[in-house]
Amino acid sequence: MSKIKDFLFKNKNVKQIIAKNVFWLGVGQVGSRIIRAFIIIYAARLLGAAEYGVFSYALGLAGFFTVFADIGLSPILTREVAKKPGRGSYYFATTFWMKIILLAVTSLLVIFLAPQFSGIEAAKAIVPFVALLVIFDGVRDLTIAFVRAKNKMEIEALIIVITNIAITVFGFIILYFSATAKAFTLSYVASAGIGTIAAIFILKEEFMRVVSNFRKQLIRPLIKSALPIALFSIFGIFMINIDIIMLGWFRSAEEIGFYSGGLRIVQLLYILPSIIAVSIFPSLSKLIGENNHEKAKKLMEKVITVVLLMAFPIAVGGVILGFPLIEIVFGAEYLPGVNAFKILIVAIIFVFVGNVLGNSILAYDLQRKMTKFVVGSAIANVALNFILIPIYGIVGAAIATFAVQVFYNFFLIVIIKKVNKFLILKYLKKIIVAAVIMGIFTFIINWLGIHVILNIITSALVYFAVLLILKESTVNELKLIALSIKK
Repeated sequence: MSKIKDFLFKNKNVKQIIAKNVFWLGVGQVGSRIIRAFIIIYAARLLGAAEYGVFSYALGLAGFFTVFADIGLSPILTREVAKKPGRGSYYFATTFWMKIILLAVTSLLVIFLAPQFSGIEAAKAIVPFVALLVIFDGVRDLTIAFVRAKNKMEIEALIIVITNIAITVFGFIILYFSATAKAFTLSYVASAGIGTIAAIFILKEEFMRVVSNFRKQLIRPLIKSALPIALFSIFGIFMINIDIIMLGWFRSAEEIGFYSGGLRIVQLLYILPSIIAVSIFPSLSKLIGENNHEKAKKLMEKVITVVLLMAFPIAVGGVILGFPLIEIVFGAEYLPGVNAFKILIVAIIFVFVGNVLGNSILAYDLQRKMTKFVVGSAIANVALNFILIPIYGIVGAAIATFAVQVFYNFFLIVIIKKVNKFLILKYLKKIIVAAVIMGIFTFIINWLGIHVILNIITSALVYFAVLLILKESTVNELKLIALSIKK
């Protein structure tokens, strides 16, 4: 029991810290979002595709404007506090006041500018509440960035779980009385406020010193480091939200609902590489700061292998099981979104790797070299959406996302390879073989008409069994870590 307690709450070495961080982020991100998935699925079924499309469009607008409320400050706070723990409180206080100014400006942009972006009339009435959501999320994200630097992901997990439980509870209560997109958005805002209050309470000692610990001289270096990251953030926002916004310009709320159903599943899966990338970021930053490049190289190889080990079977299984999966989760009404879902699910192979590479570029302080590629990718995304959405609708939006992800991640690899000569292809042979064998089993089970949930479980078992038979090294390492915790 004491070993489990030490593993979960103490920082001993790089491998244990990363494993501990993955566990707590898994509890916080995956566990809490599974809880939230109940209310999302319930709301999608209760509201219907059109009304759910309005809600998704409102959240898309909030996400789009969130980039202006941070400009890369949160990851810089994590990196600098991880490298200089003794000055952590100064960085937190200074970043806090910078963030407050940005949140005030962003809120005004949301209230007065966001309605001009909206092609969905029903969404315009929700925009003022979206401004509150941006403020709550901004303050909460700042606290999370700070605890990440301290490798205290158990605190992050607690904050996220509180927020998502509130979303679920308030969501069910409010939808019981009023099944509208506006009411559901209000439940989101109230829940975000509860999560933010919890975060402030947990870090109350830091918040009580935000005036005395403010350091004016830190503002310029923070902005200098953060602005290139803002471009990464803009690209991320474009990839996640611009398709929804542009669908609102050319298509109906109902089609946005069809698209958002499958997108919700895909975005839930995005959490997996994010958990791992965030877990290694403090350790990778520390290794780079110590000029221990060989260990940094090995760490990146292992992490990229792990995310691809997850991505390949998910992509293969998602394509084969797209129809029954969408139907069982959201209902037959959302089946028109299946083809878009299949394209998006294949794109996660690139998204998973890109998540790790993006954090690595930040750890190496190479974000400035990515500027032209980020701008080019964002422009390409908008251009492709303009061309493809009017012709192909939601499938066109998915194709645009897929194409830009391939383009963007190619250049991520080119940039990071200049400082870290990591290898990856040699680790993929067994993973690809296992994914292909699993895919054959998945197809046969689906053809036989066996329930999709049972199919997913069986396919996962087949996949990992094949990896074990092939003696895939990453799976064996994960098994050893699990065994060491039990002892």
